[in-house]
Amino acid sequence: MVQQTVSSAGRLSFRGFTRWFLLTGNRLLVAGFMLLGIGTAFVIVGFLGLATVTTPSRVMWYLNGTVNGLLTLVPISVGVNQIVLSHEFGSIETLYDRRKGISNFRERVEDRTDTAVSSPYASVLFQTLLSSISDTATSLQRGYDRSRASAPSDELESITTAIVDEANRAHDTLESNGSSMFQTLITMLDYDNSSQLYEVRQLHTELSDRDDEATKRLQAIKELFVEIDAARQFLKTIVVERQLARLSRLLIYTGIVSVTIAAIGIFTYRDIAGLTLSHSVLVVVAGALVVMTLIPLAILSAYILRVATIARQTAAYGPFIPESNG
Repeated sequence: MVQQTVSSAGRLSFRGFTRWFLLTGNRLLVAGFMLLGIGTAFVIVGFLGLATVTTPSRVMWYLNGTVNGLLTLVPISVGVNQIVLSHEFGSIETLYDRRKGISNFRERVEDRTDTAVSSPYASVLFQTLLSSISDTATSLQRGYDRSRASAPSDELESITTAIVDEANRAHDTLESNGSSMFQTLITMLDYDNSSQLYEVRQLHTELSDRDDEATKRLQAIKELFVEIDAARQFLKTIVVERQLARLSRLLIYTGIVSVTIAAIGIFTYRDIAGLTLSHSVLVVVAGALVVMTLIPLAILSAYILRVATIARQTAAYGPFIPESNG
């Protein structure tokens, strides 16, 4: 009998706004949300008289420090590009081995899913794997001989039902989301097969002394789980590379604009503060300078949150059950 049942811990534990903020939301909108919060907080503090905006030296001090910080965006962007390019470049032998490995993976998927040619689209490829897992588990469930007293039929029924339900849920989500690589990865982050792999391996051990269709199908499910994990990790690499490449471009674009705005503020704010302007207008002007000079930092934070969330969620797939926190 199976000694232990592992609870589903592989799915993303956060939903709603937290999920949107950390992972699924448009990164520019997330950055805009951060900037809106910063600007609102600054304006409130300014109207309450807690932020001194009528003293130009205070604003000059902030803008000078901001310019120095923004100039570090160049080495940051270069470093991000180096991370991306390090995976793209290599010797002819390295590139050949990588390409050969992808071809071998596709051939294994085609063999184990009984597909003539596997799809080049990530979403369809995962749908094929999930359909094969569901079909194999359904066949195992229907074809298992319950008349054998030593057979752990209750455990097998429970495990196969969970496998079919989870595979069908992920398959339907992929089908409705289209062919976007990022949306495919998000769906597969929610696909919990680590605990199921553990339970299938335990059940396979219980039935290993019997050479029948049940053990063969359990072995087939194990192999399909391994292919899913490998494909998910490879897809994560591609998606993260694309995210980092876009981040480096945005840092350069917004960095130039923010440095320009900060420089204009340094040369003009002293004169602006000397004009006959109300305190509320100076608060709005200073708040606009603060927000516009922090645009690159907000964009950097938004993308780092997404990449870190993806890395955390996929760090333990396969060998271990991902923790729900930590």
